[in-house]
Formats: sequence, C-alpha cells, structure tokens
Amino acid sequence: MPRENQEDDILAGEREDSNSLTLENTPESSLKYHTATETTPLLSTENGTIEDIESTHRPRRWQTLTYLLMLVIFLVGAADSIVESPTTRIFESVICYRYFESEDPSKIQLGRAAAGPGAIGGVEERYCKADSVQQQLASLAGYQNLFEGFPSLLLAVPFGWLADKYGRKPVLMLGLFSFLLKFLWIQMVTWFWQAFDIRMTWLSALHALLGGGSPVASSLFFVVLSDIVPQDHRASTFLRVGASELAAKVVIPPISASLMTINPWIPSLIGTGLMLICFLTYGIVPETLNYYQPTERPSALHPTSSTETTQHPKPPSPDPQPTHHYTPTNPLNRLLHSLHTATAFLTHDYRILLLILPFIGHSLIAQTSQLLLQYTSKRYHLTFSQATLLTTILNAVKVLLLFALLPYASTLAIRHFRLSAQRKDLYLARASQGFVLVGWTLVGLSPNLVCVVVSLVVAALGQSTYLLIRSFLTSLVPADQIARVYSIVSLVDTVGAMLGSPLLAGLFGRGLALGGGWVGLPFYFLGIISAAFAVLLFVVDLRKGEESDGDRESNDGEREDRE
Repeated sequence: MPRENQEDDILAGEREDSNSLTLENTPESSLKYHTATETTPLLSTENGTIEDIESTHRPRRWQTLTYLLMLVIFLVGAADSIVESPTTRIFESVICYRYFESEDPSKIQLGRAAAGPGAIGGVEERYCKADSVQQQLASLAGYQNLFEGFPSLLLAVPFGWLADKYGRKPVLMLGLFSFLLKFLWIQMVTWFWQAFDIRMTWLSALHALLGGGSPVASSLFFVVLSDIVPQDHRASTFLRVGASELAAKVVIPPISASLMTINPWIPSLIGTGLMLICFLTYGIVPETLNYYQPTERPSALHPTSSTETTQHPKPPSPDPQPTHHYTPTNPLNRLLHSLHTATAFLTHDYRILLLILPFIGHSLIAQTSQLLLQYTSKRYHLTFSQATLLTTILNAVKVLLLFALLPYASTLAIRHFRLSAQRKDLYLARASQGFVLVGWTLVGLSPNLVCVVVSLVVAALGQSTYLLIRSFLTSLVPADQIARVYSIVSLVDTVGAMLGSPLLAGLFGRGLALGGGWVGLPFYFLGIISAAFAVLLFVVDLRKGEESDGDRESNDGEREDRE
C-alpha cells in the first residue's frame, strides 16, 4: 500500500475516534478513547486535557451533584425559615413600641434604654395586634418586596446572559453572598432601632444589585439542575429539590418558635450563620455550563487552529443564529442588544410566553408566608410562635407531596397510562393549579382554625404546579437558551412580587377596615388570579411530533436504569 494512503487511513482513524469521543457519552466511547492500536500516535495532536476523559464519566455523577445541590437549597431554606418569624416579630416590636410611645405610653413596660435590641419586651405582644400596628407591619413588608424587585427587574436578563456566557457558579456565588449582606443590614438596623428608622431596612433591597436577588438565584439553581439531570429524570428531580427546601420549612420553624420564646434574636442570628455556611458549601459545586460537553483547552505547545476547531461542530440551535454577530461598542447599546437577543425566543413559540405568565402567581404565593402569619395571628388570635407552628403543617404536607406522592404519580403516568414525560408534566401541572385556586380561596373563607388548616392542606397539594411548568417549559427550549428562559421567568417572578406584595398588603389592610370575613380579601384575590392562570395551562398543548421525541427519551432513560 502506498505511504500516502497509509497516512490518510491513520488520520481518518484519528478523526473517527475524536468524533466518537465528542458525540458519544457512553462507556463504549470511553473505551474507544483509551484503546491503543499500532496506528495510534504516542503524542496526540489533539489539544484535549484530562477534562475530556472526565466528561465521559459525568453522567454517573449527576446524582451526587443533585444531592449536593439539595443540601445547599436546604440550607438556604433553613436560613430563610429560621429568620422569617423572628424578623417579623422584631419588626412588629419596634413598630409597636413607637406607636404606643406616642398614642398610649401606659402600655410601655420598659424605657428605650432598657428595652434593648429590637425593643423586645418594651410592649406586651398581645397589644401589638392593634390594627394600626398590623397595617404598618404589612406595608413595611410590602414595600420591601417592591424595592427588592427593581434591581431584579433590571438585572434578571443580564445575569441570565452572564450565566450562559461565563458560567452559573460565579453568578450564584455572588447572589448567595448578597443574601448574607441583606441579613446583616436588617439585623443592624433593628439592633440599633433607637438610631435608625425601621424603614431603613428597605435599603437591604440593594443586595439584589450583586446577583439579581432571590428570583435570579432561584432560577439559576434550576438551570444548574437542567444542566446535569437527564430529561426523563428532570421532573421528579425538580420535585425532590423543591421538597428539600420545604423540608427545611418543616424542621426549622418549630426550632425557631421554641427559640423565640427565649428571645427572637437567637434564631435571627443563627439564620445569618446558616447563610454563611450555605455560601461556603456552594463553593465546592463545580461549574455546570456545558457539563456534558468535553472541554478542550488550547495547549501552549499546540495552539488550536481553525481546522481543529471545526472537527467537532456543536449541533445548531433550533433558532437560526447569524454567522456574524453585531456587537455595539456603547455600553447602553450593548445592554439593549443583549436584551433583544435574550428575548428573541419569545416570538418563536407563543407557548413559552403562556407558560411564563403563571409565574406571576408563583411570586404572589411566595409572598404569602409572612402575610399568612399576620392573617392567622390576627383572625384566630394566635401569637407569632403559634402561627409559625401552624404553617409547619402546611409545609409538612408539601414535603410529603413532593418527596413521595408526585414522584409516584409521575412514574404511574409514564408506565401505566403511557404518557410521555412532557404530557405527564403538563397534565399534572393543570391538576395542581386546580388545587391552588380552590385551596387559597378556602383559606380566605375559613371561619375557624380547623377550616383554615384543611384549606392550607388543599392549597399545599398545588405546590408542584410551578415546578412542573418549569420542567415542561425546559423541554420546549434549546439547551443553550435555558438560562435566558429562566431569567425571563425570574423577571416575571420579580414583577409579580413588586406589584403583588404591596397589593396583597393593601388588600389585607382594606379587609381589616371592612371587618368580618373581608379580612380574607387577599386570599380571594389569589383564588381569582389562579383561575386565570389555570385557563392558560389548558390553552397550551404539545405539537405534532414533540410527544414522540419525549417518549423516545423517556424510554431510553428507562432502558439505562434497567441496565
């Protein structure tokens, strides 16, 4: 055989092995990479590193990373849960002290100097249930969420673009650090309440400038999961990860309530410590951008050439992308250009927009935790520590639902009813939304404590709605646009929080003024808006050909599990 033909065969063999390594992610492809033949060169001309080899083993590691993320999310939930009630109580104490200082000084038990941090003990808690105090407390929380929304509204899309371009980890680390700063600022203002106006706590909203705030961080956690979890496991994983946060809300509030009987500052400071631990724990999570794609770093001895780069082209995005991108030089124009690029997919599939809109309801329901404490405390004459234990029942049902009931229903829908993963997510989301609208409406109508507990259980059965919508939405968009889609979701979440939180606070104040059953007015509103979003879910459906793809991926996942 001529020497030229031998060299051509050798080069063709090397290209075939290289392509199989890039496109295949199986043990067989790993075996091809390690198998040496007589024609294998001793020094490879490819510029791969050890990460190329590690990438073939990454499918086996996604469960481990999922558990680590569940731990981080549990810590975030624990930090939020342990500080929520004590912070509300400290706010109430400061507002109450200043109210009675001017309106009825006879209610004051301790002077300003003796009252100590947060004016705890200055006025008996039972006097702080006055309508004027509760209205100020509701307004304080409502405007806090409004102000936090502005940075998130402006920065959600840019941070999503940064996460797609530079990685998820730096953006999330920045966000977790900003939460720590928020906790510290609120504690400083309330600790030195004699020197600061309680409304100075609103400045803690500036923490969102560092990472986009809670909506961006929450969305990025799900982006990280989408990076590493196969599609056939995605919905059940989303449910279990959501349950890990709720598990913290089951375990931690009773601990917080018991510590509050001693001093609300104890759980408040513990929460700050937990947030610090959460920040440090996420530091060991690897970057997940392009997690299943082997990375190749240019070598100093063998710089990457244009011909080598084109040997392993990435599959094209479903949305057509121009070969040459216009990049404005002006910073403002760059920001507007990035915003236009990041939101272009909304015009390609109307279902994406319809699936994003219900997240307004998600943000509204997320804001009800503190409102629920106030509502049950006021209407059913409970202390905040007792109301905290009541919400624990709600969270316990949610954990049971997400950890056990819905994963079982998800498996049953696929194996028994032969539904695709996508259609299963859509049907379960519709059913869950029905529980949401019925449950929250009944919360407002409940005349006694037993009825409100039953109503909260019904509402809890709809907890999975937005996790299921997120899973279904993820299946409709290309992998390289997931972070941008989730950034739009966080933006809608932010708009809902900005508009909804003051609205719910205003409705609660109006209900207090009207008296009687009108005190449940904010929950009637939740029921109405949930009904509107249920209609949107019934408008959305799968297109011809999409379901078959989902079935094939689901069946492939089941085959892998059996093997």
